[in-house]
Amino acid sequence: PRPPLVFDDDGYLIADSMTQNPRHGKRLSACETVLSNHFQGRGGVVVPDVAMHYVEGRRDKVVAPDLFVALRAADDLSWDSYKLWEEPAPDFVLEDLSPSSERRDSVDKRALYQSLGVPEYWMFDETGTCLLDDSDVPLGELLVGYRLRGSKYRRLRANAAGRLPSVALGLELCVREGVVRFFDPAAGEFLRNLDESEQRGDEALARVAELEAELRGRGGSG
Repeated sequence: PRPPLVFDDDGYLIADSMTQNPRHGKRLSACETVLSNHFQGRGGVVVPDVAMHYVEGRRDKVVAPDLFVALRAADDLSWDSYKLWEEPAPDFVLEDLSPSSERRDSVDKRALYQSLGVPEYWMFDETGTCLLDDSDVPLGELLVGYRLRGSKYRRLRANAAGRLPSVALGLELCVREGVVRFFDPAAGEFLRNLDESEQRGDEALARVAELEAELRGRGGSG
């Protein structure tokens, strides 16, 4: 069933009315978490599944990206829907495709984001069958990214490490174990997800306990 539609005080749609399957929602939540942690304190807003209105006064001119990053927006913004006549266009948009949305995401949304001047548009397809080239031929890829050059999107190519560089984010993207991962070339490591962060925290606590035990042992032997 569809959730009820929710509108802001000006009558603009707040959130996408389409439901998500559990895997889809989990993947997007993971991306939101790692990107939000990365950009915290650096500027930029990471926004999941919020209606973006692009023509003032036209409530039907709306799109709901699965996730977008607006690097030029203030990080203390408070809004229900994202209005392009009030806020800057996103710098990065990611759509998680499904068979029911492949045409809309691969063709219609790509053309729309291109016309709106969104610098980068990315699509992920867990099946490897939904992503299409300009001739509607399946690419056989899990992840593709497009960068705006002039007024047209050009497909990004993988680097020597097999990752796709995002100029907008200053990161590199790839798919590992069925999910989109973000690599920070400046740090030389992948942005850690929640499980990895918790694991590193546990390892740090264990190391502290080992050092304390070692110090106590030295004290007892003295």
